[in-house]
Amino acid sequence: MIKMNFNMIVLMIGIFLIPMNLIGCENNEVYSGETRVFEIDNTEQILDKKGEENVTVKKHYLILNPPKDPRELKELVGKYSKEHPVEEEVKGMEGKNRIFDLSFYRESEDLPRDWQPDESYMNTDRLEHHKNDLIAYVIWSDAESEKEYNVYVKNKEGKIIKRLRFIEDQLVE
Repeated sequence: MIKMNFNMIVLMIGIFLIPMNLIGCENNEVYSGETRVFEIDNTEQILDKKGEENVTVKKHYLILNPPKDPRELKELVGKYSKEHPVEEEVKGMEGKNRIFDLSFYRESEDLPRDWQPDESYMNTDRLEHHKNDLIAYVIWSDAESEKEYNVYVKNKEGKIIKRLRFIEDQLVE
């Protein structure tokens, strides 16, 4: 009788723990350490004020395992923006100058890969609270098509150690 109860308890634990463990592994996917860039869901902004000639499109991205070298980071961000053109996504704004503003953040304890904005009553967490993790910024417009890249090397606390600014591929002092 005791042996049967013990087997039943082990079986019940197995039935509940194994699926929970698998679900946890799926949500916290094992990360190989390679660099990966993806858009942070629910953060795109299109700022279009009536009567103004400019429309600003803001998009936010997370870089897993970003390069330490700022030139390599600039190349990564440039390659990503060419392979994922935002100009094609935002059409139908005839007569307006579109300004594209892309921000790239590093993954951190405060900004994990599954981060989402939070506008709840007692807890507000927006991307502007994560400037310490901003490591690259790209801006251009329909009127000024040359892309300006700003890339940063930061310490763990978010203090800028080095900043490089590029216009297209040209380093600007």
